[in-house]
Amino acid sequence: MFRQMVDEGCEAIVMEVSSQSLKLHRVDGCEFDIAVFTNFSEDHISEKEHPDMEDYFNSKLKLFQMCKTGYVNADDLHTAKIPKLLPNNDIITYGIDNYCNFLAKDITITNSYVDFKVKLGTRNERVKTFIPGRFSVYNSLAAISIGLKLGCSPENIKEALLEVRVPGRSELVDNKKELTIMIDYAHSPESLENILNAVKSYTRGKVISLFGCGGDRDSSKRPIMGEISGRIADYTIITSDNPRTEDPEKIVSQIEEGIKKTNGKYVCIVDRIEAMKHAVQIAKKNDIVVLAGKGHETYQIIGHEKYPFDEKEIIKEIIDEQK
Repeated sequence: MFRQMVDEGCEAIVMEVSSQSLKLHRVDGCEFDIAVFTNFSEDHISEKEHPDMEDYFNSKLKLFQMCKTGYVNADDLHTAKIPKLLPNNDIITYGIDNYCNFLAKDITITNSYVDFKVKLGTRNERVKTFIPGRFSVYNSLAAISIGLKLGCSPENIKEALLEVRVPGRSELVDNKKELTIMIDYAHSPESLENILNAVKSYTRGKVISLFGCGGDRDSSKRPIMGEISGRIADYTIITSDNPRTEDPEKIVSQIEEGIKKTNGKYVCIVDRIEAMKHAVQIAKKNDIVVLAGKGHETYQIIGHEKYPFDEKEIIKEIIDEQK
């Protein structure tokens, strides 16, 4: 494959290198010029993937033993260890709170964008991207630091960040009721906490969280995610995601175990479309509805089958029906 890419004039390759590919030696023999580690959270822990977090982290760490230059988040407790674990490697750091090579300052976060100051070359510059949330600052810092390494000009980097749009990542859905409805791919405890904290920081009304957990995946995170939503959101709607071969009602009850540990208000509606209808019915001006978990996906997996499920289209249909 790589040979074909070179033959056809490809000069750069961007790869998502999974922990499984590293653990199972699928990328052995690859020498990466650059590797980036954005954050590390409880995910992919199961009999089929990693038995525990230590195995997961050590698998990820292999990537930085295979690259010329590594980029890590200095504010993440796990990734911040990498420079000390690999003292002879070229590791560049970025962050918001801790000392690092690329530090974001004077941050503004709204429901439609983030902007901040960072050193680009010899000058502190203000950069902006239309993907809201604190996590977007971290992702932008990673892109900025790597872009500079690859010889991109500060002007081109700033222009590129302005143009970035990621379907299903903090994506606002236009609708006739002018409700604030956001679709996000958050499907792990950390990502759910990040997106809910992000919207909580700027929302004038209530935060309504709607999410489920995927079947045939790490079940230990389900009550954790329930507790997170119960703690941060004003109201939680626990529903189905991609149940696959598991009983969706069982998954919902496992999430509910966690939310019961909080004082958060919630309801369980297993049917995701009915759950979305409920969210639209109760949402008011200045509230925000976060549809978490599916993001860019336009399907739902039930059993072994994929069924059409485009949340943007479904929301519009629900609102049209409620006129």
